[in-house]
Amino acid sequence: MKRHLLISVAAALFLAACSGETSDTRTPPQDPVQPYADDVDITPSPDAGEDEIYADTMDRDQLVTSGPNVLDTIAADPRLSTLYGAIEAASLDETLATGGPYTIFAPTNDAFDALPTGQLEDYLKPDNADKLVRVLEYHIVEGSVRASNVPPADEGVPTASLNGLDLSVRDMGGGKLMINQASILETDVEGGNGIVHIIDSVLVPRETE
Repeated sequence: MKRHLLISVAAALFLAACSGETSDTRTPPQDPVQPYADDVDITPSPDAGEDEIYADTMDRDQLVTSGPNVLDTIAADPRLSTLYGAIEAASLDETLATGGPYTIFAPTNDAFDALPTGQLEDYLKPDNADKLVRVLEYHIVEGSVRASNVPPADEGVPTASLNGLDLSVRDMGGGKLMINQASILETDVEGGNGIVHIIDSVLVPRETE
């Protein structure tokens, strides 16, 4: 009798031990994908505007006007390489690439070559940066001035340049357009954030203006 009791107790203890081992081996493995040590909320605030989100996530180069702009138009035209170099020297390239709309009256390389000897070189000197900016801004008008919107010469309507000085943009009749004493050779060249008119002379504001 005692022997049967001992066998029963031993069997019960063996089953209990086996039950514990089975429980341990059936524990599901831990998920290997762990959360970040520090929780970071990358969800945009519901109050943030679309432009604000864009500005926070894009680098400076990507904030430049998408697609061609007036600066690209000037850079792509071999007739305007001198103008493009002057724009870069005056640090107006970012303004023309990102702002606008602008109307650019763009002198050709031949127009710059026609300046008095040494005048262009003088403009490009670092000490004359303000003078160069003043000259270049005299070729820029805020807004889009298309050929079809140029007023007749007899109306005498002034057009304000970017530096605040007046320009005389006028229709002479017979398809001839002029700005001050320069002829407009080609009109309405599209530039994304504005338009470009090609002209045959550099517009030089008077020192007293």
